[in-house]
Amino acid sequence: EWPLRPGEITFTQHKGSVFCVAISSSEKYLLSGGEDDTAYICDIENEEAPLHKIEGHKDSVTHVGFSSTDKYYFTADLAGYIQLFELENHKKIWDFEVGDVRWVMWHPIVPILLAGSDEGGVWMWKVPSFETKTIQLSSVPPVGAAFMSTNRHLVVGYQDGFVKIVDLKSGEATVSVETKHEITSIGVSSDDHLIMTGTASSFISLIGTQSGKVLSSLSEHVPGSGVTAHSDKGSDSVEHITFHPKRSLAAVSYVKDRVIVWDTALQRIRTTLQHPDGVVKAEWAGDSEHHLVTCCLDGVVRVWDVDQSEVVAEVTGNTSQLLDMTITQNLVATAADDGSVRVFRIS
Repeated sequence: EWPLRPGEITFTQHKGSVFCVAISSSEKYLLSGGEDDTAYICDIENEEAPLHKIEGHKDSVTHVGFSSTDKYYFTADLAGYIQLFELENHKKIWDFEVGDVRWVMWHPIVPILLAGSDEGGVWMWKVPSFETKTIQLSSVPPVGAAFMSTNRHLVVGYQDGFVKIVDLKSGEATVSVETKHEITSIGVSSDDHLIMTGTASSFISLIGTQSGKVLSSLSEHVPGSGVTAHSDKGSDSVEHITFHPKRSLAAVSYVKDRVIVWDTALQRIRTTLQHPDGVVKAEWAGDSEHHLVTCCLDGVVRVWDVDQSEVVAEVTGNTSQLLDMTITQNLVATAADDGSVRVFRIS
Protein backbone atom coordinates (compact mmCIF):
# COMPACT_ATOMS: atom_id res chain seq x y z
CA GLU A 1 0.00 0.00 0.00
CA TRP A 2 1.43 3.37 0.97
CA PRO A 3 3.72 3.27 4.00
CA LEU A 4 6.05 6.18 4.70
CA ARG A 5 9.33 5.54 6.49
CA PRO A 6 9.33 8.46 8.96
CA GLY A 7 12.23 10.75 9.72
CA GLU A 8 14.43 9.26 7.03
CA ILE A 9 16.44 12.48 6.51
CA THR A 10 16.32 15.76 8.42
CA PHE A 11 18.14 18.97 7.47
CA THR A 12 18.35 21.78 10.03
CA GLN A 13 20.62 24.30 8.32
CA HIS A 14 18.09 27.15 8.12
CA LYS A 15 18.01 29.80 10.86
CA GLY A 16 14.29 30.55 10.91
CA SER A 17 11.17 29.28 9.16
CA VAL A 18 11.49 27.31 5.92
CA PHE A 19 8.91 28.49 3.40
CA CYS A 20 9.50 26.32 0.32
CA VAL A 21 10.99 23.01 -0.79
CA ALA A 22 11.62 21.30 -4.12
CA ILE A 23 13.02 17.92 -5.15
CA SER A 24 14.86 17.36 -8.42
CA SER A 25 13.28 14.96 -10.91
CA SER A 26 16.23 12.61 -10.37
CA GLU A 27 15.28 12.59 -6.65
CA LYS A 28 18.94 13.24 -5.80
CA TYR A 29 18.77 16.91 -4.77
CA LEU A 30 16.66 18.92 -2.35
CA LEU A 31 16.28 22.70 -2.56
CA SER A 32 14.88 24.82 0.26
CA GLY A 33 14.34 28.52 0.96
CA GLY A 34 13.63 30.35 4.18
CA GLU A 35 13.15 33.32 6.43
CA ASP A 36 16.94 33.65 6.83
CA ASP A 37 17.20 35.11 3.27
CA THR A 38 19.04 31.94 2.28
CA ALA A 39 18.46 28.85 0.14
CA TYR A 40 20.24 25.52 0.45
CA ILE A 41 20.68 22.72 -2.04
CA CYS A 42 21.44 19.36 -0.45
CA ASP A 43 22.35 15.92 -1.67
CA ILE A 44 19.52 13.75 -0.36
CA GLU A 45 21.83 10.75 -0.28
CA ASN A 46 24.38 12.58 1.93
CA GLU A 47 23.00 14.12 5.10
CA GLU A 48 26.42 15.04 6.49
CA ALA A 49 26.61 18.62 5.21
CA PRO A 50 24.71 21.13 3.06
CA LEU A 51 25.90 20.71 -0.49
CA HIS A 52 25.63 24.39 -1.36
CA LYS A 53 24.52 27.55 0.42
CA ILE A 54 22.85 30.17 -1.79
CA GLU A 55 23.22 33.75 -0.63
CA GLY A 56 22.56 37.14 -2.21
CA HIS A 57 18.91 37.48 -1.22
CA LYS A 58 17.86 40.42 0.96
CA ASP A 59 14.43 39.04 1.87
CA SER A 60 12.85 35.69 2.73
CA VAL A 61 13.29 33.06 0.01
CA THR A 62 9.74 31.99 -0.86
CA HIS A 63 10.06 30.17 -4.21
CA VAL A 64 12.54 27.54 -5.41
CA GLY A 65 12.49 24.99 -8.21
CA PHE A 66 14.38 22.70 -10.59
CA SER A 67 13.93 22.79 -14.36
CA SER A 68 12.30 19.73 -15.94
CA THR A 69 15.64 18.16 -16.91
CA ASP A 70 17.41 19.20 -13.66
CA LYS A 71 19.91 21.26 -15.65
CA TYR A 72 19.00 24.50 -13.83
CA TYR A 73 17.44 25.67 -10.58
CA PHE A 74 16.17 29.02 -9.33
CA THR A 75 15.67 30.78 -6.01
CA ALA A 76 13.37 33.80 -5.57
CA ASP A 77 12.58 36.03 -2.61
CA LEU A 78 9.65 38.12 -1.37
CA ALA A 79 11.05 41.26 -2.96
CA GLY A 80 11.09 39.60 -6.39
CA TYR A 81 14.84 39.05 -6.71
CA ILE A 82 15.41 35.85 -8.72
CA GLN A 83 18.71 33.97 -9.10
CA LEU A 84 19.35 31.14 -11.55
CA PHE A 85 22.06 28.49 -11.35
CA GLU A 86 23.43 25.51 -13.24
CA LEU A 87 22.97 22.38 -11.15
CA GLU A 88 26.14 20.66 -12.34
CA ASN A 89 28.51 23.25 -10.85
CA HIS A 90 26.16 25.62 -8.94
CA LYS A 91 27.39 28.44 -11.14
CA LYS A 92 25.13 31.48 -11.03
CA ILE A 93 24.27 32.36 -14.62
CA TRP A 94 21.60 35.05 -14.21
CA ASP A 95 19.68 37.23 -11.81
CA PHE A 96 16.79 39.64 -12.20
CA GLU A 97 14.69 41.92 -10.00
CA VAL A 98 11.06 41.86 -11.05
CA GLY A 99 9.40 43.47 -8.00
CA ASP A 100 7.01 41.66 -5.68
CA VAL A 101 6.01 38.27 -7.10
CA ARG A 102 3.12 35.92 -6.29
CA TRP A 103 4.58 32.80 -7.92
CA VAL A 104 7.62 31.64 -9.87
CA MET A 105 7.63 28.37 -11.83
CA TRP A 106 9.34 26.45 -14.60
CA HIS A 107 7.65 25.46 -17.84
CA PRO A 108 6.91 21.69 -17.55
CA ILE A 109 9.08 20.75 -20.55
CA VAL A 110 11.30 23.49 -21.97
CA PRO A 111 13.73 25.68 -19.98
CA ILE A 112 11.51 28.74 -19.62
CA LEU A 113 11.07 30.44 -16.25
CA LEU A 114 7.81 32.27 -15.50
CA ALA A 115 6.76 34.65 -12.72
CA GLY A 116 3.57 36.45 -11.73
CA SER A 117 4.19 40.07 -10.72
CA ASP A 118 2.13 42.13 -8.26
CA GLU A 119 1.72 44.70 -11.03
CA GLY A 120 -0.32 42.20 -13.06
CA GLY A 121 2.27 40.99 -15.53
CA VAL A 122 3.34 37.43 -16.35
CA TRP A 123 7.08 37.41 -17.02
CA MET A 124 8.83 34.77 -19.15
CA TRP A 125 12.56 34.17 -19.57
CA LYS A 126 14.11 31.70 -22.01
CA VAL A 127 17.15 29.92 -20.54
CA PRO A 128 20.04 30.27 -21.26
CA SER A 129 19.52 33.18 -23.71
CA PHE A 130 17.34 35.07 -21.16
CA GLU A 131 15.23 36.54 -23.90
CA THR A 132 12.44 38.26 -21.95
CA LYS A 133 8.72 38.52 -22.62
CA THR A 134 6.03 40.17 -20.50
CA ILE A 135 2.34 39.42 -20.88
CA GLN A 136 0.30 42.24 -19.36
CA LEU A 137 -3.40 41.35 -19.41
CA SER A 138 -4.39 42.95 -16.10
CA SER A 139 -3.22 45.57 -13.60
CA VAL A 140 -4.05 43.40 -10.55
CA PRO A 141 -1.86 40.59 -9.18
CA PRO A 142 -2.03 37.16 -10.85
CA VAL A 143 -2.35 35.19 -7.60
CA GLY A 144 -2.02 31.71 -9.10
CA ALA A 145 -1.23 29.91 -12.34
CA ALA A 146 -1.32 26.37 -13.72
CA PHE A 147 -0.24 24.89 -17.04
CA MET A 148 -2.69 23.11 -19.33
CA SER A 149 -1.57 19.83 -20.88
CA THR A 150 -0.77 21.56 -24.18
CA ASN A 151 2.10 23.24 -22.25
CA ARG A 152 1.49 26.25 -24.46
CA HIS A 153 -1.44 27.61 -22.47
CA LEU A 154 -1.26 28.95 -18.92
CA VAL A 155 -4.37 29.34 -16.76
CA VAL A 156 -3.96 32.48 -14.65
CA GLY A 157 -6.21 33.54 -11.77
CA TYR A 158 -6.21 37.25 -10.92
CA GLN A 159 -7.02 38.78 -7.55
CA ASP A 160 -10.07 40.62 -8.92
CA GLY A 161 -11.79 37.33 -9.80
CA PHE A 162 -10.89 37.07 -13.47
CA VAL A 163 -9.50 33.82 -14.89
CA LYS A 164 -7.66 33.94 -18.20
CA ILE A 165 -6.30 31.16 -20.41
CA VAL A 166 -3.15 32.70 -21.85
CA ASP A 167 -1.53 31.58 -25.10
CA LEU A 168 2.13 32.00 -24.17
CA LYS A 169 3.25 32.25 -27.79
CA SER A 170 0.89 35.04 -28.85
CA GLY A 171 0.55 36.61 -25.40
CA GLU A 172 -3.22 36.80 -25.87
CA ALA A 173 -6.00 35.52 -23.62
CA THR A 174 -7.99 32.89 -25.53
CA VAL A 175 -10.57 32.72 -22.71
CA SER A 176 -11.45 35.30 -20.05
CA VAL A 177 -14.00 34.56 -17.33
CA GLU A 178 -15.16 36.66 -14.38
CA THR A 179 -15.91 34.65 -11.23
CA LYS A 180 -16.94 37.75 -9.21
CA HIS A 181 -14.92 36.50 -6.22
CA GLU A 182 -11.39 37.40 -5.11
CA ILE A 183 -9.21 34.41 -6.03
CA THR A 184 -6.65 32.85 -3.67
CA SER A 185 -5.87 29.61 -5.53
CA ILE A 186 -6.42 27.86 -8.85
CA GLY A 187 -6.19 24.41 -10.44
CA VAL A 188 -6.83 22.85 -13.85
CA SER A 189 -7.99 19.30 -14.65
CA SER A 190 -5.64 16.92 -16.47
CA ASP A 191 -7.97 16.78 -19.50
CA ASP A 192 -7.99 20.63 -19.62
CA HIS A 193 -11.80 20.74 -19.51
CA LEU A 194 -12.20 22.29 -16.05
CA ILE A 195 -10.66 25.09 -14.00
CA MET A 196 -11.36 25.42 -10.29
CA THR A 197 -10.79 28.59 -8.28
CA GLY A 198 -10.92 29.16 -4.52
CA THR A 199 -11.41 32.33 -2.49
CA ALA A 200 -10.53 33.79 0.91
CA SER A 201 -14.02 32.88 2.15
CA SER A 202 -14.07 29.18 1.13
CA PHE A 203 -16.02 29.81 -2.09
CA ILE A 204 -15.31 27.50 -5.06
CA SER A 205 -16.01 28.23 -8.73
CA LEU A 206 -15.92 25.58 -11.46
CA ILE A 207 -15.23 26.92 -14.96
CA GLY A 208 -15.59 25.14 -18.31
CA THR A 209 -12.66 25.89 -20.59
CA GLN A 210 -14.62 25.17 -23.77
CA SER A 211 -17.67 27.26 -22.89
CA GLY A 212 -15.59 29.93 -21.17
CA LYS A 213 -18.25 30.19 -18.46
CA VAL A 214 -18.65 29.53 -14.76
CA LEU A 215 -20.44 26.16 -14.69
CA SER A 216 -21.23 26.20 -10.99
CA SER A 217 -20.38 27.74 -7.65
CA LEU A 218 -19.71 25.05 -5.09
CA SER A 219 -20.27 25.53 -1.38
CA GLU A 220 -20.71 23.35 1.69
CA HIS A 221 -24.45 23.68 2.12
CA VAL A 222 -26.02 22.70 5.40
CA PRO A 223 -29.35 21.05 4.41
CA GLY A 224 -32.44 22.93 5.54
CA SER A 225 -30.57 25.81 7.14
CA GLY A 226 -30.13 28.07 4.14
CA VAL A 227 -26.56 28.78 5.20
CA THR A 228 -23.19 27.35 4.30
CA ALA A 229 -20.73 25.89 6.72
CA HIS A 230 -17.67 28.06 7.38
CA SER A 231 -19.40 31.15 6.03
CA ASP A 232 -17.36 33.71 8.01
CA LYS A 233 -16.12 35.94 5.23
CA GLY A 234 -12.36 36.11 4.87
CA SER A 235 -11.65 33.58 7.60
CA ASP A 236 -11.61 30.32 5.68
CA SER A 237 -9.27 30.73 2.77
CA VAL A 238 -8.80 28.07 0.11
CA GLU A 239 -5.07 27.35 0.35
CA HIS A 240 -4.53 24.85 -2.47
CA ILE A 241 -6.40 22.99 -5.24
CA THR A 242 -5.24 19.78 -6.92
CA PHE A 243 -7.12 17.74 -9.53
CA HIS A 244 -6.74 13.96 -9.62
CA PRO A 245 -4.68 12.97 -12.70
CA LYS A 246 -7.20 10.28 -13.78
CA ARG A 247 -10.47 10.58 -11.84
CA SER A 248 -13.10 13.34 -11.74
CA LEU A 249 -11.96 14.49 -8.31
CA ALA A 250 -10.40 17.67 -6.96
CA ALA A 251 -8.91 18.02 -3.47
CA VAL A 252 -9.34 21.47 -1.95
CA SER A 253 -7.28 22.43 1.13
CA TYR A 254 -8.77 24.99 3.53
CA VAL A 255 -7.20 27.07 6.29
CA LYS A 256 -9.99 25.81 8.57
CA ASP A 257 -9.06 22.25 9.45
CA ARG A 258 -10.11 20.20 6.42
CA VAL A 259 -9.66 19.00 2.87
CA ILE A 260 -12.79 18.60 0.78
CA VAL A 261 -12.66 16.16 -2.12
CA TRP A 262 -15.12 17.38 -4.75
CA ASP A 263 -16.63 15.13 -7.42
CA THR A 264 -16.23 17.48 -10.37
CA ALA A 265 -18.46 15.44 -12.70
CA LEU A 266 -21.41 15.47 -10.29
CA GLN A 267 -20.41 18.88 -8.84
CA ARG A 268 -20.86 17.79 -5.25
CA ILE A 269 -18.78 16.84 -2.21
CA ARG A 270 -17.34 13.33 -2.39
CA THR A 271 -15.85 13.36 1.12
CA THR A 272 -14.56 15.74 3.81
CA LEU A 273 -11.24 14.88 5.46
CA GLN A 274 -11.17 16.57 8.87
CA HIS A 275 -7.82 17.72 10.27
CA PRO A 276 -6.89 19.14 13.70
CA ASP A 277 -5.53 22.33 12.12
CA GLY A 278 -5.34 24.19 8.81
CA VAL A 279 -4.16 22.33 5.71
CA VAL A 280 -1.42 24.02 3.68
CA LYS A 281 -1.38 21.65 0.73
CA ALA A 282 -2.60 18.28 -0.55
CA GLU A 283 -1.17 16.20 -3.38
CA TRP A 284 -2.34 13.00 -5.08
CA ALA A 285 0.16 10.23 -4.45
CA GLY A 286 2.09 9.01 -7.48
CA ASP A 287 0.25 6.39 -9.49
CA SER A 288 -2.25 5.67 -6.74
CA GLU A 289 -5.93 5.94 -7.68
CA HIS A 290 -7.17 6.85 -4.21
CA HIS A 291 -4.35 8.08 -1.95
CA LEU A 292 -4.04 11.75 -1.03
CA VAL A 293 -1.14 13.20 0.99
CA THR A 294 -1.91 16.23 3.17
CA CYS A 295 0.40 18.74 4.84
CA CYS A 296 -1.11 20.18 8.03
CA LEU A 297 -0.21 23.04 10.35
CA ASP A 298 -0.22 20.56 13.26
CA GLY A 299 3.11 19.22 11.95
CA VAL A 300 1.76 15.91 10.64
CA VAL A 301 1.85 14.52 7.10
CA ARG A 302 -1.12 12.21 6.53
CA VAL A 303 -1.88 9.75 3.76
CA TRP A 304 -5.63 9.34 3.20
CA ASP A 305 -7.61 6.72 1.36
CA VAL A 306 -10.22 9.07 -0.09
CA ASP A 307 -12.58 6.22 -1.02
CA GLN A 308 -12.69 5.11 2.61
CA SER A 309 -12.25 8.62 4.08
CA GLU A 310 -9.61 7.38 6.48
CA VAL A 311 -5.94 7.93 7.32
CA VAL A 312 -3.82 4.95 6.25
CA ALA A 313 -0.40 6.37 7.26
CA GLU A 314 0.98 9.41 8.99
CA VAL A 315 4.36 10.88 9.80
CA THR A 316 4.63 12.66 13.14
CA GLY A 317 7.64 14.12 14.92
CA ASN A 318 7.48 17.72 13.70
CA THR A 319 6.95 19.92 16.73
CA SER A 320 6.16 23.04 14.69
CA GLN A 321 3.87 24.02 11.83
CA LEU A 322 4.47 22.65 8.34
CA LEU A 323 4.58 25.44 5.75
CA ASP A 324 5.21 23.59 2.49
CA MET A 325 5.35 20.09 1.02
CA THR A 326 6.46 18.55 -2.25
CA ILE A 327 5.96 15.01 -3.56
CA THR A 328 7.77 12.97 -6.19
CA GLN A 329 7.35 9.33 -7.20
CA ASN A 330 9.32 8.03 -4.21
CA LEU A 331 9.82 10.96 -1.84
CA VAL A 332 7.91 13.46 0.28
CA ALA A 333 9.67 16.58 1.61
CA THR A 334 8.31 19.08 4.13
CA ALA A 335 9.34 22.57 5.24
CA ALA A 336 8.69 23.58 8.84
CA ASP A 337 8.37 26.73 10.92
CA ASP A 338 11.21 25.58 13.22
CA GLY A 339 13.76 25.66 10.37
CA SER A 340 13.78 21.94 9.62
CA VAL A 341 13.38 20.18 6.29
CA ARG A 342 12.43 16.49 6.39
CA VAL A 343 12.45 13.93 3.61
CA PHE A 344 10.47 10.68 3.80
CA ARG A 345 10.84 7.77 1.47
CA ILE A 346 7.71 6.07 0.14
CA SER A 347 8.14 2.31 0.44
